[in-house]
Amino acid sequence: MEGESLLERIVNGDENPRDLPLALLRRITDDFSTDRKIGQGGFGEVYKGLLPNGINVAVKRMHVDAHTVHDRLFRREIISLMTINHQNVVRFLGFCSNTRYMTIKKAGSGKIILVNVRERLLCLEYISNGSLDKHITDELRGLEWETRYKIITGICKGLCYLHEEKNISHMDFKPANILLDDHMVPKITDFGLTRPNENSTTMGQHFGTRGYLAPEYENTGKISVKSDIYSLGAIILELVTGCMSVPDKNNVLRRWRHRWNKPPTLLQYQQVTRCLEIALQCRQQEPEHRPSISEIVRSLSQLFPRR
Repeated sequence: MEGESLLERIVNGDENPRDLPLALLRRITDDFSTDRKIGQGGFGEVYKGLLPNGINVAVKRMHVDAHTVHDRLFRREIISLMTINHQNVVRFLGFCSNTRYMTIKKAGSGKIILVNVRERLLCLEYISNGSLDKHITDELRGLEWETRYKIITGICKGLCYLHEEKNISHMDFKPANILLDDHMVPKITDFGLTRPNENSTTMGQHFGTRGYLAPEYENTGKISVKSDIYSLGAIILELVTGCMSVPDKNNVLRRWRHRWNKPPTLLQYQQVTRCLEIALQCRQQEPEHRPSISEIVRSLSQLFPRR
């Protein structure tokens, strides 16, 4: 069908992301069947869409009654997504905003009334390996250290792109909003819908997840890119140790030595130590004491294995 072929061309890079028909997104998700549901967040559900050529895409369907996502925010999200192009950020393929009327029976009176129902959907690249939170374990099991360090570095590069090239604050930065592809390359998703307007420095309604929320945002609604840096600190701690509590460096190194079953190389020792130092700097209570994301990327890149 024409809609499917259009989406295939967008996936292949032959056309730019654009508006997509609701009927198309219904077809490729089997009418948003529960069998195709692959995720759920504060703003809606995510479904796997299957194209005729066998390629999968992800379709995020906003809650019909999601008053938290206003038209202004949705429009700005689309404009932002249209310009995103980075290997550590989920690729945007298209959107749909559709309004229809439906009849409902008014409570109490039983009177039939006509109401507007708006469908708002995003179509994104499908990432096969699930979200990062499914891969977090302590030092003694799970992902090898080299893989963890590459994931940490990739996350920081993606966040640096959003902060410094696109002026985007995520505001709900956590492992569930970082996806991993077949090669364990991290890709940031679910950014933008909670951002304030360009002239605002506070938000009356708080979004985000406890444990990752910066104290100045949780307590007063004050936001900045440094709020994401606080969240990043928790993510790095979880990737190194399996939890976000402040660790004892010697205990962490001892557990990694047990995992490696041999003394660490100088590079391994430096990488683990550097990640712990960065994470603790990110978790400083005062935003101005936290490092910038570009400083973090430079620091991590210094200890990346040379080929």
